[in-house]
Amino acid sequence: MRAIVAFFIALTFALGASVIETAAAETCMIGDAALCLANPNCHWEAESRGCYPGPAEHRDACAVHIDQTVCELDTTLGCKWSSSANNCETKTD
Repeated sequence: MRAIVAFFIALTFALGASVIETAAAETCMIGDAALCLANPNCHWEAESRGCYPGPAEHRDACAVHIDQTVCELDTTLGCKWSSSANNCETKTD
């Protein structure tokens, strides 16, 4: 009898947690980038064109420069060309 009661209590907690997680995901089911960015609990992914829960992952701003010349000319972001990685990175020094 105790095992059955413990099972129902555990089941209640598991269902409650899934409802909260689903509610967070539904909050970010927005098809418009501006509305998605207005919600502090969501972030917009440009590559997959969608709104997702949680903060966006950090990306190096200089990584968009594919060409070495463009990378070295960018003084606004403080970029430098990494010959070992063959890409543009933000200066760390």
